[in-house]
Amino acid sequence: MKKIVWRSGNVPRRAHIVIALTAVIGLLMVENFQVTVTQPYYRLKIEAAQNMKQAMNTVRDYRISTIGPSDRLIDPFDSGLIGQLNTPITSTTVDLDSKLTSINPDWAAVIVDMLKKGGVKNRSTVAVSFTGSFPAINIAVLSAVKAMKLKPIIITSLSSSTWGANMKGFTWLDIEAELNKKRVFPYKSAAASLGGVKDMALGMDPAGKALLRDIITRHGVRLIETGHIPSNIDTRMDIYDQMAGAESIRAYINVGGGTVSVGSFIGKRRFRPGLNRRPPRKALRIDSVMARFSHEGIPVVNMNYMKKIAQRYGLSIGREKRKNIGKGDLYYRLEYNWKLAAGVLSVIIVLLYIFMKTNAGTRLFSRGGEGAGSGSGKPML
Repeated sequence: MKKIVWRSGNVPRRAHIVIALTAVIGLLMVENFQVTVTQPYYRLKIEAAQNMKQAMNTVRDYRISTIGPSDRLIDPFDSGLIGQLNTPITSTTVDLDSKLTSINPDWAAVIVDMLKKGGVKNRSTVAVSFTGSFPAINIAVLSAVKAMKLKPIIITSLSSSTWGANMKGFTWLDIEAELNKKRVFPYKSAAASLGGVKDMALGMDPAGKALLRDIITRHGVRLIETGHIPSNIDTRMDIYDQMAGAESIRAYINVGGGTVSVGSFIGKRRFRPGLNRRPPRKALRIDSVMARFSHEGIPVVNMNYMKKIAQRYGLSIGREKRKNIGKGDLYYRLEYNWKLAAGVLSVIIVLLYIFMKTNAGTRLFSRGGEGAGSGSGKPML
């Protein structure tokens, strides 16, 4: 079957070429002359990242004075925030790359971005769940909290997965106390549990459990140890409600994958890593602190599966080199210059009008009899 194609009879080929070349040149200009746009909450992000850098330096000095320097083969950034593979208070196994990914001041800026996108205003009250597994992310949260002047209510799961704050004298409560002592942060955990499996350190050696209890007692923190997951969840919710008082809790920030905080393994999979403005489908069927806050319509910042969040925000993963604070898509982004794009489009439209709707194309480009018809279209096979 033959197709019939119609071509305008009074527009010279050269006019088509001019329009095509203009479009190509315009496209190249739009692609190559993009503008650098400052991203929202830039100043808050910078402040939070600088807060985290200061806190990390303080913790590194504390680590050196109490434990000794870190192994540069394991901790290439010399952060002091990478623990040991296995200790009496180690709960589960997490790969080293996830822990190295967390060693980056830009995480504080990421949390500012998530909280702001979740509608959290400065000076709001937020509920926080910490773990010993990711001390660097705990610091990132506190750094964002300080920059935004938030009021955090913190409950800590003290035990740690591999490579976290899992050393005697260098648990998260020890780090938290040092940051308070050096006046880096004024925040302290309201309560703490043993953490680990079912938030009760199941499977851990009795000596390890006893050590965790002693650390919690030494720091004067309330111990949550009811013996049942639902009761542990109830106790946490009661603490958040009581300490919030008349203030409304505007967000729930979870660090790590604690069973009581995020639910069972299935529950962990149902909540998206990062910001969850609304509960994902079926997530509310599994009881957890996160599910309860979500049910109340409170946005959740789920700091879990760190490498996935890092990829989303363009952060370095594992041993990759870190960017300086203020560099990267978190702070600045190349975007198309809409004024230039609108100008190019306007020029193309004007040329189309001149050449297609008037006889200008014929007068400018026609030679001999090319295109010089009566203006009617030419049918072609």
